[in-house]
Amino acid sequence: MTMKTPRKTSPLPAVIAMGVLIVLAIVFVSELGTVSGGGEDDSPAESTLTADTYMPEIAVLLETGEADAGEALITRYGCVSCHAGAGAENKLAPAFEGIGTRAETRRPPLSAAAYIYESIVHPTAFELEGFSGNMPVIYDGLIPDEDLGSIIAYLLTLTGE
Repeated sequence: MTMKTPRKTSPLPAVIAMGVLIVLAIVFVSELGTVSGGGEDDSPAESTLTADTYMPEIAVLLETGEADAGEALITRYGCVSCHAGAGAENKLAPAFEGIGTRAETRRPPLSAAAYIYESIVHPTAFELEGFSGNMPVIYDGLIPDEDLGSIIAYLLTLTGE
């Protein structure tokens, strides 16, 4: 009778798999922090804001932006999930209705266009009292400039309550 000798298995594959999982977890957590607003914010300090803050960038965006396209884009990028309906009612984010008017006085000395631009590109720069402050950093690499210009142009047309 022949006895089978148990084969020794190497722990190396398990160690490699564990290492890969740890690296993926670290990458996931760091990306999650960036998307949820935990990344660095390179917006100007409150004390340096002027009426011209962001205006060179905004002028370029609005040259190619089309307000007619903006309405579909806020749906495509999921903005309406928090800024309309139950999201706005539950204070996740301010409603879009009337934003073109409210934005004029929301963050002096910024213009309405500058306030809307900052709210999208630097969502952690200004926290509106009474809202959750969880605007994701979606602009960075996810929304092309052409779409951003159209979104801003559209939101500026929403002047009624």
